[in-house]
Formats: sequence, structure tokens, C-alpha cells
Amino acid sequence: MKKKLVALFMGLALCLAGCSSAVSVEGEDEQPKTQETQAAQEDAAPAGGEEAQETQTADASADKEYHIGFVVHTTSGDVMSSIEYGAQAAADDYGVKLTYTGPVDSDNTEQISMFESLAAAGCDAIVLIAGDPTVWDDPIQEAVDKGITVIVTDTDAPTSARAAYFGVDTAQLAYDLGSAVREKTGDEGKVALGVCLLGPASHTTRAEKVQEAFEGTGMEFLGVYETEQDTTLNYNNWENIYTSNPDLAAMVGLSALETTNMGKVKQTCGGETVMAAYDPGAEALNLLEEGYLDVCAFQNVWMEGYLPVQAAARMLLEGKELAAEENLYQGQIVTSEEVTEELKNRAQSEQTMNDWYRNYIKENGLENFGLKD
Repeated sequence: MKKKLVALFMGLALCLAGCSSAVSVEGEDEQPKTQETQAAQEDAAPAGGEEAQETQTADASADKEYHIGFVVHTTSGDVMSSIEYGAQAAADDYGVKLTYTGPVDSDNTEQISMFESLAAAGCDAIVLIAGDPTVWDDPIQEAVDKGITVIVTDTDAPTSARAAYFGVDTAQLAYDLGSAVREKTGDEGKVALGVCLLGPASHTTRAEKVQEAFEGTGMEFLGVYETEQDTTLNYNNWENIYTSNPDLAAMVGLSALETTNMGKVKQTCGGETVMAAYDPGAEALNLLEEGYLDVCAFQNVWMEGYLPVQAAARMLLEGKELAAEENLYQGQIVTSEEVTEELKNRAQSEQTMNDWYRNYIKENGLENFGLKD
């Protein structure tokens, strides 16, 4: 059953030595207990066996320094920085060591190699963004066979042996984005869809749900165009789509890589085409406020870093059990008229982002998100 929370995101070098588990031993210089002391302690022990066992487990966990690996499909871009900020904030909050790593550009072979290095180094848990879900079944199974808990965030690997999945409700957010675009375009015209990479399930779902929001209308869809991951090529492709189709009612970018480029295209070329995309950083937020972008979907990706690390830390430190189903939270739709100073301030720096989201976590009771009751 899906858990949904309604509410309202480069890489560090891989430190293999930082992923080995370390156990501190306390009380080595204590004197041996007398029979009387032992008997008194036994009398004072909790009567319930399970309660006593949980207490002992918590005490033992407190003596161990736990290490969590975090492997992303790419370390490039504002979105990935937001995820890293969230992951490190959770590690700091719960006192665990975090190793965050990933290839600069998406590369399955390199990412798998980094994942396997963390597993070989003895990390207690690994959080993973499965950029290409089709390649992860075997690496995840091998890590699980070593006793490592694997959690997937952002992009799922649903056929794998991962323990849990964390992420935004992709389908609902895309549908909401399409609905917001429809409010601005009406029911007739042409909409161009584009994304930096065709294939990932999340990109496919976004395209489908944006179109679903226009069901029963006369809207015609062009694409989905593959706009490329290289920033310059991405800009050039969006500019070409825009200038080649002067009668477009809207263009919708289906990933965060598109967002700033689409705003710059409209800023340069002018026109009234509705521009919609995902996860604006500080520069794109200014473009949104100025009307060069018209509506954006916020995945609040900081939480895709924080929430799985928080759950993993509490599992390791407190013996909590992960909720094995999809653990989904809702995203946020913001139009150009709705950009606030608070929203802009949130995106200014790692500190402002951490402060805002930590408060959000507390206010909305998300400390137990992804954990069984």
C-alpha cells in the first residue's frame, strides 16, 4: 500500500576508508561484578523479554559508528546538490557517517562500480538513485547478500531486492503540472514535450500524466523530444523546438535540466508560449518570477536525500523497521504569480535550504517517515 503524505532539493570523492564499520568498546577497565551486584541488576531488569531485548539492542547500537553510502547517477546540477544537502543534513542530525558519491555524468558502469566499492568497504546501508532501473537487480542482490540494507530514492528499481523506496509522488505531480498548464493554455492548440533523456520510467510517467491532464480536449502533443543532457545542446534543442513551432501553446520540460534553458529561450526569443518545467534552482526561480517560465513542479528533492538517510539511521541506531512499500510524499506546483521571497530564500544556499526543510520536517511530523509504526 502506498503511503502518501500530503504537504508541500558536486559530488564528494569516494572515501573507502570512511565506509568501514567501527565498534567502540566501553567499560574495559571496569572491575568484575560481584554476585550481589549481578543479582541486584537482574532483579531490576525489565520483566518483558522483548522490551529488554530492544533496550539491549539500542545500547549496543549506541556503541557503534554507523556508515551510510549514498550513490547517485550523476552529481551535476542544482537538483543533485539539493539531494546531497538533504542527505548530509540527515547524517549530521543522527550522528552517522555519510559517503556521498556518483559519476559526474550519467554512466551505469561507473555508478555500479562506486556502489560495489561501498558495499565491499562494509557500509551498513546504501541509498541509491537507480538512474537506469534495468541494471540494478544483480548489484543490489549482491549487496543484500552481504547483509547491507539497500534503499532506493528518486528513481526506483522495483524488481530489485531493495528494502524500501522513497520519493515524490511522480504521477500525481506530473498530472498537477499538466493541469496547471491547461489552466493557462485552454483546451486547444499544440504542446511540445521534451526531456533530456528518454527511457527512465519517471520521465515516461511524467509525459503520460501531463497528457492525461488534457484528456477530452483538442490539444495536440508534439514529442516527446530528447533534448540531450549536455547543457549547450539542451538549450539549442529547446530553441529549435520553439522557433520551429511558432504556434505552440506550451512547451513542457520533463526534467530539471530543461528548466533554466527553457526560461532563457523565452527570454531571448520572446513570445507568449507557456513554459513549464521541473525543480527550478535560484537562477530559474528568477526566470519564473519574471514570467519567462510560467509554472514549475517542485519535487522538493532535498527530502529525497534527507528522508531515506533519516530512515536508515534510525533503523541502524534504534532498531526501527523500514516500511517496505513505496514511501511517497507530495510535490508542489508554483506559478510565476506565486513566487515568494520565502521560496527564493530557500533556494539561496545549503544553509537556507537545510534550515527551511528541517523546520518543515518537524512541523509535519516526518521523523517517522518510511518507518513502520
